[in-house]
Amino acid sequence: MKQVLIGFLAIFIIGSASAQCTADFDFGIETYGSSPDPSQGEQFEPGITGEPYYDVLHLLIPTYVLEIDSTLPFSPTALLDSIELVSLVMVDLNDTLISYTLEELGLQVVCNNNGDSNYPCSFHGGNQYCASLEGTPTMSGSFRADITVKGWTLIFGFPFGQEQLFGSLFVDFGTEGCMDPLYPNYDPEAVIDDGSCAFENACNLEGIEVAASSFSYTAADLSVNVGDLVYWVNYGGTHDVNGNLDSQTGLSFGNPEAFSLPTISGSPSGVCMGSHTFTIPGVYSYDCSIGSHAALGMVGTVTVGVGGCMDSAASNYNAAADYDDGSCNPIVDCFGDLNNDSSVTVADLLLILSEFGCTSGCTTDINGDGLTTVSDLLELLSVFGTAC
Repeated sequence: MKQVLIGFLAIFIIGSASAQCTADFDFGIETYGSSPDPSQGEQFEPGITGEPYYDVLHLLIPTYVLEIDSTLPFSPTALLDSIELVSLVMVDLNDTLISYTLEELGLQVVCNNNGDSNYPCSFHGGNQYCASLEGTPTMSGSFRADITVKGWTLIFGFPFGQEQLFGSLFVDFGTEGCMDPLYPNYDPEAVIDDGSCAFENACNLEGIEVAASSFSYTAADLSVNVGDLVYWVNYGGTHDVNGNLDSQTGLSFGNPEAFSLPTISGSPSGVCMGSHTFTIPGVYSYDCSIGSHAALGMVGTVTVGVGGCMDSAASNYNAAADYDDGSCNPIVDCFGDLNNDSSVTVADLLLILSEFGCTSGCTTDINGDGLTTVSDLLELLSVFGTAC
């Protein structure tokens, strides 16, 4: 078994035998294991400081010593007798020079060893056990269990023990709150997310803000991903968002789709004008249609996705483009260039020869008579060596 398991075992060899958990976890065909399993990124559930805490660790103890540590100098058939705790401290991860006992953290361990030993937390090889970590945490923080354990086996009939130090079990105690640092109400002491994360903006939306004030939009030329939400907030004046007809020309903006938001009077604290989710790639133009605001420069664009050449026949074709931005290089018709490498060479001559005599569906019919014959060969030779 991996060394991590010993650390888990050891932390629980200090509890009473009352209010025991039930050793009933399904380990399947495994011969050893733990749940939660730190090698799979699992740890104990976080707890709320000052509130009752309870979690259970299930243990399947290996039968053989080498299942714990394959580097030990023992026979593959050497049996693991038991494991005992030598010492246990809980290290404060915010200051690793400080450590606590479980009692100082308001915790205790309650073990179930199936009655295999008078020592409540003695776990024997080849059996399944469990132990609960419970109590009322007295302080917030992240803690690591530094555990020294001794594993026992028999050598020539005499007991032999070896100590090791492990630190693979972690537990966090704190508050319930917003755990996402991207939100303004993020709580750095929160260990359980209560779903309270929220943006404190006028629209109360998660997206990209454009501010309207005076005669301008901030982020006037905005680039977003397909599917992004953009919202507008008015911080002063009376404005709208017009993505339909150009206020200065009266002509359509020609946007991938028209969009607009109604006229709103703003305030210094911000008033939500509304939002739009851009699901169609392309470049959107818009303005403020109130009075002469557009003429005074209150215009903007939103570029959605990546623009590029979407014609696969063009030399600058961009397979990653979300919309065609008109940048394709002109496609030049190169007479006699059968393999589309922009030149007439031996490669094109060989293509004609490979299909020479074709009378139907000919791909090398240069002169358009439906056949690949000497006429096509002569046509190609007349432009042989041409670069397009």
